[in-house]
Amino acid sequence: MKGTGSLSSKAIDISRNPHLWVITALMILLIISYYADHFDLGWIPFGQKFFTTEYIHDLHRHFLFLIPMLYCAAIFRFRGAVVISLATFCIMLPRGLFISPYPDPISRAVIFMVVASLATILLGLEQKRRHGEKKAHLELMASEACHRELFKRASDAIFIRHLEGNIIEVNQAASALTGYTVDELARMNISEFLTPESFEIAMERQERQLEGEATSQRYELEIIKKDGTRVIIESVTSLITEKEQSIGIQAVTRDITEQKRWRENMLFYISEITRAQEEERRRIARELHDDTAQALATLSLDIEAIARARERLSEGTLEQLEQLRDKIGTIMEGVHRFSHDLRPGVLDQLGLLPALEWLADDVTINHGIDARVEVIGTKRRLSPEGELLLFRIAQEALSNVRKHSQATEAEIRIEFCVQKVRVAVTDNGQGFEIPGVDPVV
Repeated sequence: MKGTGSLSSKAIDISRNPHLWVITALMILLIISYYADHFDLGWIPFGQKFFTTEYIHDLHRHFLFLIPMLYCAAIFRFRGAVVISLATFCIMLPRGLFISPYPDPISRAVIFMVVASLATILLGLEQKRRHGEKKAHLELMASEACHRELFKRASDAIFIRHLEGNIIEVNQAASALTGYTVDELARMNISEFLTPESFEIAMERQERQLEGEATSQRYELEIIKKDGTRVIIESVTSLITEKEQSIGIQAVTRDITEQKRWRENMLFYISEITRAQEEERRRIARELHDDTAQALATLSLDIEAIARARERLSEGTLEQLEQLRDKIGTIMEGVHRFSHDLRPGVLDQLGLLPALEWLADDVTINHGIDARVEVIGTKRRLSPEGELLLFRIAQEALSNVRKHSQATEAEIRIEFCVQKVRVAVTDNGQGFEIPGVDPVV
C-alpha cells in the first residue's frame, strides 16, 4: 500500500510538470505532420510539398522527432529518454509498415530510431549523472554547513593544526578557553600558549600516533591563557589524513582545572582518611601487643604460680588451671595474629614483598591453604602509601579466598612494570557466577 501511494504521488507530480504538456503538444503536432498524407495542408505555405511523400523522402519528418526526444531526455533524464524513444518507435512503425511508398521503410525507421534513441538515452544518462552530482554536491554542502555549525557551536574547544603545530582553524570555544580571539589563534602555533613541558608531551604523543601506536590519544596538558593564568586541559587528538597521508591533527579539548583540583582534593582527603585509619590500626595493634598480650602473659604466669602449689590443690583444680592456661595461650595467639593483621610490623620495616610473604605463610600455616608469592620483573620499593594499598588489597583477597572459595591453593602474583605495579590473587576455589545486568529500558 505504501509503494502504491508513493507511485501515485509521483505520477501526480509528473502530471503537474508543464514540460510534460509541452512535450505532449510537440508530439501531437509531429504525429499530424508524420501522417500528413491524409490531411489537407494546402493552406500551410510549402505544407503540401514538405509534409507529403512528394518531398524527396520522409526522413526529414523522422528527424523532427529528435526535438521532443532530446527535450524529454533533458528534462526527465534517463527514464524519460527510454519512454519517449519507445513511444516514437510505436508512432513510426505503422507508417513504415502500411503507408510509406519508399523501399525498405522499416530499415530506415529502425536506423533512425537506433541513432535517435542512442543520442536521447546518452543525453538522459548525462542529465542523470549531472543531476546526481548536483544532488550529491548539495548534500555535501548541507552536510558541511551542518558540521561547520556544529564545529562553531561545540562546547568543547576544537583545534585543527598542522603537524608542526601551526593552527589552521579553531572554534569559538577555543577562543574562550585560551583568551585569544579566533583570528589571533589562526596565526599562532600551539607552542605559544602551551607550557614547554606540555608542548613536548603533545609532540611526543603525536609521534606515537604517526607511528601507528594509536589512532587517538587522550592526555592532560597545561596552557597559559592570554591573561597569564594557567589551566589544565584534557585533550583528545586524532590524525587528519588525505590520500592515506597524515597531514594534520584535530584536538578536542576541555578545561578540567576544577575537576583536577577536586580530584586532587579527594585524593588528599582519601589519603588523610587512610592515614588516620592506619594510625588507628597501628595504635590498636600496639595496645594489643603491649597491654592485652602482656596482661594475658602475666595472668598465665599467675596461674602457673598457683599450679606449683600442687600439695594444696586437688586434681580437679589442677586440671582446670591447666585448661585455663591453655585457653590463655590460645587467646594470646589470637591477639598476636589479630595485632599482625591490623598492622604487620614487617610492612613498615622490610616493605611490601616480605609482608606478602608473611601473609602467604600465615594463610598456609593457620588455614591450610598452600599460598605462595610469585614476583615478575625487577623488584623495587614503592611509596609507603602504595605499598600499604597493595598489601591491603592482597590481604582482603586472601581473606575472601579463605572464607568463601574452599580453595586448597592460592597465588599472589606481583608484576613490576616500567611505570606501574600489578598485583593479582588467584586460587583454585569454586568461584561464583557474575550476575547479569538487566538492560535499561
